[in-house]
Amino acid sequence: MSIKDEIQGPSGYLKKVRDEYMPDTKKMAELAYDYYTKTCGVELTSSYVMDNADGVLKSLFLAETNIFQNKNNEIMSRVLPYYYAFIYGKKDEKYSETSEKIDALIDIFKKCKEEKYSFDMFIDGVSQITTPIIDTISFSQKQSAKCRVGETLQNHLASIFDICEVPYETQQQKDEGGTFMDFVIPSLSAIEEMPDQVINIECQTTLKDRFRLTTGKSTDAKIKRYLATVTGAGIVTKRDLNDFSVDKVKEIIMDNNVTLVVFKEVKARILIMLNDAREKMLQGKRVQNAAASFEDIERLIKLSDKKIITYSELIKRDINSAKVYWN
Repeated sequence: MSIKDEIQGPSGYLKKVRDEYMPDTKKMAELAYDYYTKTCGVELTSSYVMDNADGVLKSLFLAETNIFQNKNNEIMSRVLPYYYAFIYGKKDEKYSETSEKIDALIDIFKKCKEEKYSFDMFIDGVSQITTPIIDTISFSQKQSAKCRVGETLQNHLASIFDICEVPYETQQQKDEGGTFMDFVIPSLSAIEEMPDQVINIECQTTLKDRFRLTTGKSTDAKIKRYLATVTGAGIVTKRDLNDFSVDKVKEIIMDNNVTLVVFKEVKARILIMLNDAREKMLQGKRVQNAAASFEDIERLIKLSDKKIITYSELIKRDINSAKVYWN
């Protein structure tokens, strides 16, 4: 086996270190919530969160990002010490390559004590031995972060719903073998009673091509469909500031009849983008990377108040309207 195979995968020793030092996504969400409540300086009442849902959600997301980075740094620094303390010398042949590298590090240490190695030789030797391990761990941690961040939005949105007393069920499957829905408000069983008063919210951290999986995910065309995302605010990656285009917005809210839920400032930028596109077309100019017609953009602007909403609008307007019906 290669170093990569020994480190990664379900039987790799990196998983053992993660299990030791990295909480699962739900626990991370709890840690972020605890940190935010202790530092925000206000009581997170239902009315406060409804009015400030965008800011609260963003703060929770950022708090978890910081906690994750601290945990990630701890994992990076603890992998080799963990291996040496708990795996090395146990005659586990699954990790023979790593054990050989530990042997080499010990040999360098012994030669340094015997003054057979200069500082230059010590630094060069340690670097050659540890670099392949560190590179593999770093890459694997980045991949793990991408997987985990997909659940971050859902976990924090659930916390906000709990504070605001929003009834919901998560990861529900309407039909056997069908897709799982991230949120169903108020419940899966309500779909049979009155589907047009049921809200299905799907969560996407960013909106690359994968958003098409979400817009086509609902198992019942009659229910109200929403796509919630934190993209466009630069809190996942700086690149997501340009995650929206005229055509992407059109595909979500017009072609698929899905309501887009974004942060307040992101909604403002989308409206500016749509109005700028309209003005360019009026002047006979071409809108870069946009296939939408002038009529499409006009309709998008008219639909924008209803179909592009903030998290506060989601709770205070759309969800509360549905709650009135079910209550």
